[in-house]
Amino acid sequence: MSTDLTSLFHVPTLILVWIATLVIAGGPLLWRFLNYRPVRRCEILQGVANLVTTGSWLTLGIAAINAHERGLISVLTSIVAMAFLLAGAGGSSLLIARLCPAEQS
Repeated sequence: MSTDLTSLFHVPTLILVWIATLVIAGGPLLWRFLNYRPVRRCEILQGVANLVTTGSWLTLGIAAINAHERGLISVLTSIVAMAFLLAGAGGSSLLIARLCPAEQS
């Protein structure tokens, strides 16, 4: 019952996920920049981290759900994988907040 791991990723769905993530994570910074408001270094770092983390979380989450639907992993494994991805997303946000404490508003 071996399958190619790339078959777990549905390309049109991934394209839509990454476009939506780019709009949600990068939109506010782009809006501030276009309105000639200053954008700080830590805000750019937070935006890039949000983009990468959210896109990766959704991409790997979709792959985990597809693997469960195909019978490659159990429901518990799928839930644990999503929980670890969410914990990683939260942890990275806290690390960036500690990196730039003076610039938090």
